[in-house]
Amino acid sequence: MKPLYPAFIFFLLVGLAIAGPPESDPARKAESISVITAPIHFFQKYLSGADGHRCPMTPSCACYAQQAIRRHGAIQGWIMACDRLMRCGRDELKNGPATMTRHGLRCQDPVQNNDFWLH
Repeated sequence: MKPLYPAFIFFLLVGLAIAGPPESDPARKAESISVITAPIHFFQKYLSGADGHRCPMTPSCACYAQQAIRRHGAIQGWIMACDRLMRCGRDELKNGPATMTRHGLRCQDPVQNNDFWLH
């Protein structure tokens, strides 16, 4: 799964570039967020499915990135997604809380547990 990380980061950066500056209008903001998360959705649908569900964390890194971007905006969400990708599959699995999912035992790491440093 590690070779797919560069593709994931590439699509995330493309989405950020397409989005442009932040919008103050809520409707346009929702539209720009969907443009930013579209490459992540493409990654989930076409690229990640080729490998199967192998992310050792829940939610998966792609879902985490979408949630972080929707909750905190493009820049902070991107930073959180990069942080998550660096932590994925390392000490978090030993130190984090485990939960049973339909794909087996996974480390639980939701967005709301990691946004304490943003406020």
